[in-house]
Amino acid sequence: MELITFKTNISNEKALQRVAPLLNNAVGSNNWQLDVSGAGNKLMVYSPGSINEMQVIDAVHKAGFYAVNIEDFYAIF
Repeated sequence: MELITFKTNISNEKALQRVAPLLNNAVGSNNWQLDVSGAGNKLMVYSPGSINEMQVIDAVHKAGFYAVNIEDFYAIF
């Protein structure tokens, strides 16, 4: 099972509703979870197989938001 966590700027329920259909299409409705109440607005994507990170980032970007793999984010700083 693979798990990738992303830092996003999706910060409220309205924004979550905009991105949800795109994430459902990209990775499946049961394969992601977004915490808009915590710091960093973390998006967790999990799958029994491998995850195409770019599909997740593209889906979030199409909704007008950004997503950065947390490992990449902390490597920058």
